[in-house]
Amino acid sequence: MSINPHSLRFPIILCAFFLSLPLFAQIQIISPYSRFGIGDLTGNNNAWNQSIGHLGIGMRSPQHVNFTNPASYSAFDSLSFVFEGGLSGEFVSLQSWAQNVNRNYASLGYLLFGMPVNRWWKTTLGLVPFSDVGYNVANYEEYANSGTVVRLYSGSGGISRLFWGNAVRYKNFSIGANISYLFGSMNRGAAAFFPDSAYSMNIREVYHVTMNDLLFDFGAQFTKKLTKDINLTVGAVFSPTLNMAAKTDLLATTFLVSASGVESPRDTLAVASGYQGKIVIPVMVGGGFSFAKTDKWVIGIDYKWQNWEKFRAFNQTDSLVNSWQINIGGEITPNRDNYSNYLARVQYRLGFNYGRTYLHLRGQDLNEYAITFGIGLPLRGMKTGLNLGGEYGVRGTTTEHLIRESYFKITIGFSIYERWFVKRKYF
Repeated sequence: MSINPHSLRFPIILCAFFLSLPLFAQIQIISPYSRFGIGDLTGNNNAWNQSIGHLGIGMRSPQHVNFTNPASYSAFDSLSFVFEGGLSGEFVSLQSWAQNVNRNYASLGYLLFGMPVNRWWKTTLGLVPFSDVGYNVANYEEYANSGTVVRLYSGSGGISRLFWGNAVRYKNFSIGANISYLFGSMNRGAAAFFPDSAYSMNIREVYHVTMNDLLFDFGAQFTKKLTKDINLTVGAVFSPTLNMAAKTDLLATTFLVSASGVESPRDTLAVASGYQGKIVIPVMVGGGFSFAKTDKWVIGIDYKWQNWEKFRAFNQTDSLVNSWQINIGGEITPNRDNYSNYLARVQYRLGFNYGRTYLHLRGQDLNEYAITFGIGLPLRGMKTGLNLGGEYGVRGTTTEHLIRESYFKITIGFSIYERWFVKRKYF
């Protein structure tokens, strides 16, 4: 057994993988709702999963690293390796009772690698965002005694996820687990201004939080052949509660603002450096299933639930509620073997998801829904494909002076699926 010359690209890919680690510390986002909890949860946003409605619990593919359910890694070919990477961009429109604001950003989306250890054991390595924080919000309030109070909130940062996944298969059953290292930092600030009072002290609080810990999540799948070329896959996932180690620095001060806008500090109300605590990421469970016709089509549905009422950050709650989400989607390939018609070999994808986020503000549940779509473009003479994914979604409401987010996400990714170890015959 020898190494295929194509696999010499692997060291280059692996070097690029680790050199890109710092990029994930610079993730940007624009969402006022990322102020709460641990920010805006990203989930599985590789181009394939995103295009089919973020499905993954009951999905299997030899050409994609589906880390939503680690049991799916057992679908990898025993002689091939898979490498995926992608870039993401987002255009966001924020609508309130007072104004509309448009923003956009781009970031490195994901890096994923999968390979066989032997016929029954497959392994993966991946680097993906886990949550993003990015907001700058002003809130105006009127009081009879003090007049107008302006509250400013700002934040940036997020959590990245470096994971190692493994799956084993016995007959129709597969089980898998991801061991993830979560790491990152968040900067959060809050200030209160009293513009109608020349002598009232303005207040500012600034927090810097760093966190890191190991997260474990588990998955299982059962696959049954219903007919000669139609398969049913049923999957389940589980992630236990994580008490993530965290450390925070706090500075709270008072200050005055002159008529020309110059700030002058007055007093320090509180200061803390290196205060240690825990951020509780609660238990998550989910289930799903899919039907697939070999090399033709696949369709599926997922459901996930997470107990965010148990969320704590340094022993403080954040008024979060339990979240849930339903995902529906599928993919069709007209004729994978029709080399005279390129469009017949393209993979067409469509999906939809709807759910309740973990936010409940001013008596309103913040629901979210999205329509997803995309295509997989095979490259001639290669098993590498270009994946394009799009998603249009809406989150929130303008009721009770809240904010309605409309967003359009674009993901451009590639998937390398190559033979690695092959037997050579010598005569």
